[in-house]
Order: sequence, then C-alpha cells, then structure tokens
Amino acid sequence: MTRTKTTSNSNVKTITLTAMFAALVTVATAFIKVPTALGYCHAGDSMVYLAACILPGPYGIIASAIGGGFADLISGFPQWILPTVIIKALNAVPFVILRNFLIKKNKDNRIINAGSIMTLIPTSFVTVFGYFIANLLLFDLGGAVAELATWYVQPGLAAVVFIAVGLGLDAIKFKSNISRNF
Repeated sequence: MTRTKTTSNSNVKTITLTAMFAALVTVATAFIKVPTALGYCHAGDSMVYLAACILPGPYGIIASAIGGGFADLISGFPQWILPTVIIKALNAVPFVILRNFLIKKNKDNRIINAGSIMTLIPTSFVTVFGYFIANLLLFDLGGAVAELATWYVQPGLAAVVFIAVGLGLDAIKFKSNISRNF
C-alpha cells in the first residue's frame, strides 16, 4: 500500500471517529439528563472528556464543540449554541494538553490515569466559570449567581460517567487498539 493511500485511510478513520464522538456528545447531552432545581444536568461532558482522551489533537476539541452545539440545537436551546460550542471546546483542551504530554512520554495507553483524574479539576472550572459568564451575558447577575450552585453538579456527574466508561474501555484496551489506526 502506498503512503498516500495509508495516510488517506488514516484520515478517513480519524474523521469518522471524530463524527462518532460528536454524535456521542450530542446524544449524551440531549438525552441522558438528571433533573436539578433550575433545569437539568447531562452526561455529555463525559463524552467530551473521552473524545479528548482518545482522538488526536484538535479532533477531540472539534467533536466536543460540534456535539455540544448540536445538542443545544435539537434540545430547543439555540441561544446556548455559541456559548456551549466555546465552553465544550475549552473543556477538551486540558485533556488534549495532557494527552500530548503522555504521547511524548510514551504513556498514552489508558484513558483513566492519575493525569486524567486530575484534569477533571480544571475542566470543571471551565464548565462552571464558562456557564456563569454565559448566564451573565444572556440574563443578568442574579440569574448567573442563582444557577451557579447547580453548575457544580454537571462536572460531578460527568466525572463519574467518564471514569466508569473510561475504566470499562481501558479493561478492553480500547485506546491501545484504536490508536494503532491513527
């Protein structure tokens, strides 16, 4: 097989996996919901974290942003599309940075590791701060402060789902198997 054909096949696989993760983010955000006092929390962020841990570089960011934006669109919240696209892209960045570091150290063979657990902290702050700012811009200070209390539930739920799914995928060596195709 020629280098061009191998590169082309790899690109098709990467784009396909990116689209699949965007769909996972969309479905987990739009349909896996936990009611809260001021709305709901969803499991979509867990798929954002997985996408950024599995996909190469910017593809995890792209899948996260597209998936989050589509979820707002199909859920009937178009006013949230732009803030969500920005926030979900930023949610993926700490995981992408960690993954690039692990690749350089030749230790990028698992989804759940000490680094990915610690990365849940900065990405949680991105969620809380990002939606606080979005609420402030879309509504007012009172609305932003009122909803602030529930935004800590969102990253907590996402962390639990991410760890559970990540451990399951690690048990079947998903990341090692899929990484051979990039």
